[in-house]
Amino acid sequence: MSRTTSEQDPLVQQAIRWMVLIRSGAADSVEIDAYARWRAADPRHDTACRRLEDTLGVFQIPAEFGANGTLVQRALDTPTTRRRVLQRSLLGAGALLTAGWLGNRVAPVSDVLADLHTATGERRTFRLDDGSDLILNARSAADLYFDARQRRVVLRGGELLARVARDAARPFIVETPAGQVQTLGSEFAVRRVGAASRVVVTQAQVHVATRSNTRLDLAAGQAVHFDRDAFGRIEPAQANETIWVDGFVEARDRPLGEIIDALRPYRTGVLQLDESISAWRVSGLFPLDDSDLALASLGQTLPIRITRLSALWVRVTPA
Repeated sequence: MSRTTSEQDPLVQQAIRWMVLIRSGAADSVEIDAYARWRAADPRHDTACRRLEDTLGVFQIPAEFGANGTLVQRALDTPTTRRRVLQRSLLGAGALLTAGWLGNRVAPVSDVLADLHTATGERRTFRLDDGSDLILNARSAADLYFDARQRRVVLRGGELLARVARDAARPFIVETPAGQVQTLGSEFAVRRVGAASRVVVTQAQVHVATRSNTRLDLAAGQAVHFDRDAFGRIEPAQANETIWVDGFVEARDRPLGEIIDALRPYRTGVLQLDESISAWRVSGLFPLDDSDLALASLGQTLPIRITRLSALWVRVTPA
């Protein structure tokens, strides 16, 4: 005789918690050993894990997304009714814990110990000691290293726009893992894109260098992607690339995936986009500070379905 859902809940919860921890990459050797012992202690434990593995597939929670299992643990700690809805979704939807579902973070990607940081849904302008303004987009973080010879900002995550006060004696540098952007005085934006970076110059000019010391000068109205070794093609900068400063994301024939990516730092939870529609082209102006309205607007202009599995899980699929 099969067990009821209510009888299975505690065991399923335990199995999910263990698997989220192990797959997050955050588990240490003690926790890994404890999981192995728990799984071997009772055939039902092993069966629950096997069923989850068969249903969900071999999933990983990518560290670059900052997903360490906190999101799923928080969802499981919600009131009973919502928790059961989530569990049914976990077991029935198939890929709920795949990398695509966990591409969004419930917590800021920034380390709260950074000199400057913003939370989910927060933009903030910081006035620096030299008179420059540094605007951080949501879920961004930066460290400051100012001395008599230089003004250096290390972008730890996210995106910033710098309005740099001119100082002929001290260059202003924004550093990322891909390289650095340097100026004596200008306005430009830098965004981390995985292991690469993108710089957009809105005023004056900047000097960009990759980690391998490939160099390039960019003038106002120009933009470029670069990684540790090389530059992409220099492109005309689009005004809408920095419109996030005013609380909007503007699409002019842009992929839907880019718009969803822009909304994710403004939502506390998972915003999943079906990969089959990520390349669909979108045009429009969407508010960052009301992402529900932005999603509703997308739903009015595209043949998509927006499904809310819970307060923390939203799925965008073809209609």
